[in-house]
Parts: sequence; C-alpha cells; structure tokens
Amino acid sequence: MLNLRDKRIAVFAEGCFGPVTSKVATSYLRYRHSDCIAVIDSRLVGQDVGDILGYGRGIPVLDSLESALSLKPEMLLIGVGLFSNELPDSWRVQIALALRQGLDVVSGLHFRIATDPEFRALAAASGARIWDTKEPPEALATSRATIGNLGNFIVHTIGSDCRVGKKTTAIEITEAAKRRGFNAGFIATGQSGIYISGAGVAIDAVPADFVAGVTESLVFDAAKSHDWIVVEGQGSITHPAYSGVTLGLLHGAMPQALVLCHEAHHKHHKGWPNAPLRPLNELVALYEQLGSFLRPAKVVGVSVHCGALGRDQAARVIEQVEQETGLPATDVIQFGADKLVDALSTHSRHLQKLAA
Repeated sequence: MLNLRDKRIAVFAEGCFGPVTSKVATSYLRYRHSDCIAVIDSRLVGQDVGDILGYGRGIPVLDSLESALSLKPEMLLIGVGLFSNELPDSWRVQIALALRQGLDVVSGLHFRIATDPEFRALAAASGARIWDTKEPPEALATSRATIGNLGNFIVHTIGSDCRVGKKTTAIEITEAAKRRGFNAGFIATGQSGIYISGAGVAIDAVPADFVAGVTESLVFDAAKSHDWIVVEGQGSITHPAYSGVTLGLLHGAMPQALVLCHEAHHKHHKGWPNAPLRPLNELVALYEQLGSFLRPAKVVGVSVHCGALGRDQAARVIEQVEQETGLPATDVIQFGADKLVDALSTHSRHLQKLAA
C-alpha cells in the first residue's frame, strides 16, 4: 500500500472524466484535490476541474501524461474503471510512460499492472512502485459471525443502486459524527475510499467465499480504536450484477444501523434499463430482513444524492422521500449529514438501553 498523502498526483481519466462517468476520480478529487496537479482526459483539454465538478478549481485538464510531466507529478492514479480485465492499448502507453519516468502508479483496475511483464520491467528499471488496489488481502477466511460480541456501534451505508453516494455518505457521517464528539472511524471497501482514507480493501476483488470474512476482519481492526464504525457499502441488493458483493458486506459487517442511499429521480439500475429500482420502502424492508439474519439491523435514515438539483429542488425531493419512508433524509453534500447523525445517535442510545 502506497501513501498518497502530500504527493503530486496526476489523475488519469481518459475519455471518461465527469461527475457521473469517473466515480473514482471525482470521489478522490472531492476530498484530496489539494494533492492533484492535473487530470488527463483529451476530450476536455484546457478546461478547469472546478468548472466540470464544482470543486477542485485550479486543476487543469490535459491531453496526456506527456503534457503533465512539466508539472513534476510523482504518481499516476488511474481514476476510472473498466467493465473487464482488458487494458486498452492507449492506456498501456500512458502507464508505461509513467513507470519509465519513475512515477508510482496506483490502479483499481481488474487488470493487474504489477504482474504485467512490461510494466514490471519498467518499474524495476526506474524504481517506480505499483499498487494494484484490487489485489485482495493475503490472509483470507470465511466469516465467523462474531462481531456481535463487540460493544461498538456499527453503521453501514446501503444503496438502491450503484453510484448513489454510499461512500460519500459514509465519509460525511464519519466526519459529522467526529465534530459532534463521537469516536467514529470510516472503513473503505472500494478503491476511491481507500485513496481518500489511506486504508481498506477493495471488496469486489475478494473471492466470493471470503467477502464477509474480510469485512468482519476490517470491522474488528477498526473496533480497536473507534466506538462508531461506519462501513462503506457497495452495489445494491437488487442489482443484476453486483448484489453478491452487497450481501457479503451486509452479513460480514453485522451492522445495527443502516443508511439507505438513493439518487433523486432515479428509476432504473444504471446501465440496466430492464431492471427498475424497487420502491424505497420495499428496499428498507428487504435490507432489514437480510441484515437481521445475524442480529437486528434497522434503516434509520436516507441519504439522497440530488446531483445538480438546486437547493430548493433538492429540499422538495428530500421532503418527498421523508414522507414516503417516514425516515429522516438529507443530501449530505448540500445539507450536511447532521440529520443522519442525529438518527444514528438516537438509535445507538436505544440499543444501549436495551442492553442495560
């Protein structure tokens, strides 16, 4: 694992950079834009990241790594994903240049940079380091379902779909809880969360039998130093492709509290127009039922990703969600996560009274 803090980082997002199309890059830049010296996407040359995302102002978008070398980057971070383990030839050229120049390369692709003979030889010659964040931990074991023995309060963000704000919600809840005096810690389960926090496991790269066990191990590690443990969610329990990861996380984390994440006006799973989203109340009931096989899990609030909606429009959407579900809701970026922390704190106190 490489330290990304205080490094001069060029973010590679060729052909994909944008608020929706490059989740890894945009998530990383929201929280770590001060370390980024350039974003690479030849479609958007000359634009400013701040104009595209609304944050990260002053970071230029360049056409290639060659153009970024004058800014003296120390690391190339692959800020986009692929739907297979094939590496495009044009990406190979840019990664090879980075390694030849001695830049460390950080990748969350399913293609393993470090095991490629050409890349391995280039890194050895220049002293560059490669971190494939999709590489699972060396120690793998199935879950023992023993988290219930801990006295910690475990929160887990769950979703109606992919890319609806589960990671952002988990981070914002953690930071808001800290400001309120709670000893809270964030567990990253995806590569952008790892880049932001500096620790975690890309859980979608773990063999299926061990997803719950690795999650359990992450919770036990976090329990050594945090009272509240906020576990980042992945996918959705109803997603046609990624539901297995979602369920493994849910059972491995054994959370007492769930926060449902949803995107405003979203009707179908992204990329699956034949797979409509289920009503929010149905999702609440489904997650609570599946989560409670090991110990009771309750959805205590809804995080609504309102995207480009203005504050007034977002407020109306949030009010509709609250009326529909009977749960407190917010957009954690536009309005903060305090409403969710209030609901979590109330539920935590309720659990403490039951245990007394």
